[in-house]
Amino acid sequence: MASYFNKILSFSLRGKFLKGAYDPVVQCVRFRKPIHLPIAKSKEFYVRKPTPIVPEEYDMLNARYIEYRAGVESVRRFLKQKMSEKDVNLTAKQFTDDVNDFLLMEEQVKEWNKYVAIQREARQTEEIRQEEERIQQLINQRAEKRLQDSIDAEKKLKRNKEVSANFITAISRDKLEDEIEKMLDSRSDYNFAITKTGEILKGEYPDKAHLQKHGHST
Repeated sequence: MASYFNKILSFSLRGKFLKGAYDPVVQCVRFRKPIHLPIAKSKEFYVRKPTPIVPEEYDMLNARYIEYRAGVESVRRFLKQKMSEKDVNLTAKQFTDDVNDFLLMEEQVKEWNKYVAIQREARQTEEIRQEEERIQQLINQRAEKRLQDSIDAEKKLKRNKEVSANFITAISRDKLEDEIEKMLDSRSDYNFAITKTGEILKGEYPDKAHLQKHGHST
């Protein structure tokens, strides 16, 4: 083991005088001996000698230790008492701060509620106005529609009256017979031709000139 460390040390010393070379890093690590390894031969029969105790020195150190423990305990109790008083003061101050914070938050909430109430009232007023305008517009549209329907109905009634002027309103035998004879005498000719343009040419034999005009042969 000694030769190993000597080699490392000599290598380290040589490395210091080398130009452009890095010094080696030597790290010593202490570790516990594994439990499965046997006891070293140098410590196989080693027995630790008890530390000698001087009675006068022991009594003096014991008295000083008792005094030290008493002083530490006194300081500890003093600090504990002071910390308790500080905790009480902090608790009272914390309670006061909490109350003040709560009052401040309550005031802010009230102000915010007032602002929201004003905005809500304005919005509801605008919505009511728009709803009233919409309802009034619907009323006007329905009134205009009823008026237009009334005008159309009057026109239709007038037109029906004009058409019904020739209707048989009174049942009389003579007038009824005249109307029947008129209907029997009236004839409808369904024998007609239709040109490519949709013009109707009545009669069984349409005019030849008219047919040639439209590009038809007889």
